[in-house]
Amino acid sequence: MRIHSSLKLLYELPAVGLVLLLSFLFLWFAGTLAFSQVSWPGAFLLSFFPAFFVASASGMFFHEQSRKGGFFLIAVFLPFLYFLSFDLGVLKANGLLLGLLAGGLLDWQALHNNRFNLLTGYARAGARLFFFGLGVYILVLALELIYPFSGEGLGRFLESGSERPLDLGLALLVVLSLYQLTGLIRDVRISDVFIYGPSRSGKTFLLLALYNHFVNFYAGTHREIILSYDTQGKLSKANEDRLRIESMLAEIEAGNMPKSTSRADMAMYVLSGKKGAIPIEFSFIDYSGEYTDDLDPENYSLAVNKLDEKLERFNINTIYRRIGTISFLEQLKKDYAKELQGEFHDLILASIYKKMETAGKIIFLVDGDYLLDYHLEGRMELTRLFGLYSRLMDLLGSDKSYALVVTKIDKFKDLSEIPEESAEAREIEEEIYKLLSKTDTFREILHRARKVPIYFYTVSVDATLTPQFSKEGKMIEEQQRITQIFPWRVGEIAKFGF
Repeated sequence: MRIHSSLKLLYELPAVGLVLLLSFLFLWFAGTLAFSQVSWPGAFLLSFFPAFFVASASGMFFHEQSRKGGFFLIAVFLPFLYFLSFDLGVLKANGLLLGLLAGGLLDWQALHNNRFNLLTGYARAGARLFFFGLGVYILVLALELIYPFSGEGLGRFLESGSERPLDLGLALLVVLSLYQLTGLIRDVRISDVFIYGPSRSGKTFLLLALYNHFVNFYAGTHREIILSYDTQGKLSKANEDRLRIESMLAEIEAGNMPKSTSRADMAMYVLSGKKGAIPIEFSFIDYSGEYTDDLDPENYSLAVNKLDEKLERFNINTIYRRIGTISFLEQLKKDYAKELQGEFHDLILASIYKKMETAGKIIFLVDGDYLLDYHLEGRMELTRLFGLYSRLMDLLGSDKSYALVVTKIDKFKDLSEIPEESAEAREIEEEIYKLLSKTDTFREILHRARKVPIYFYTVSVDATLTPQFSKEGKMIEEQQRITQIFPWRVGEIAKFGF
């Protein structure tokens, strides 16, 4: 479910009001810019760019995080097109049609490939180029008023009493303000989803459940890269094989628990799928140990610098660019296995942080075991965990979407007779949400959700398991081991990706 879904717009109203005001002023002073006297190439560009921006803006309205930029383009350039057409007659049909076509093709490319960062990137760069060119044009018009450039010309300009110099100055100020506001057109990387969770939070089983969902509903495929060393510090094929997705699934079907990663292991998995024509990728990094306290820019830079010292044939800029990708890990495995020798701390830390930095959507996992002894140590651990997640949201910014996913709900509730999409399933989610809302650090995240898209989900990897209850901190019944993948509400996480 979406947290505070109706409040985000209220916090954007000041920006909306400023854009409308500057748009009105832009039209007000446009009459002083002598557009009717521009040459044919100038008139073509004046027709092409606004049409391109209006068409591009229509594509931005398909995603929440890019709508503000789309509104900016519509508010500024749609009235400007009207002004050029009816007030000045400058509008050229060929420039208008070509701009609409180019913007429409860019929209299609963004929607088809789920790459809104391409759309926002080109639109922002084009808008800045347009306002920069327009600012130069206004400056040239102002300089023409004092030509020839001499004391006599400047005196004549100051004594003329004309309002035109003031109008040009105000027009330049408005154009420069609009140039600054192109920052509202922000990058949106919605096709890349990264899943992060501390040790024992259910990452591996959630990976297998999402894999099951992707291959059954989204024509899913996967890629994986596994680095695993033996006690002699050499790459181990046997250890690598046990961490492959097919091996873990086979272990579960045989009634065994998949083996977890050791300190000499690191694995990265990427699930890819399509919903209709729209692609999506989910990334996991599996590792042993905790990195929760080290995820900040300083430790990230320190880790990359240490990697640069180890990987002498790599340029540090190359490491910054390629860290967190499967291709980079494949090259390390092939050419730098001896240098790493199972020492993965810096590599894991840098990879996690880079994935968080570049992903458009981030899923934070919450271990459902904490719900069982919520009134004892569970609440303490949840307080720490939500504090970390709130800090990471603040660090990573409001341009991303976030989801909090509580795993292992089968331990808390009997899900065997509750359909995923039922009202009862939503009631369970609401019950967990209200329980966690008693935690101060969770409430801080709820406050962030007024300005940032944040979602909340509860999931289970095997809904057929008998629940394990807690009463006064004591477990009444031990839960049996997972012997099959029978996902419950895991599809909601996949929908979050799309």
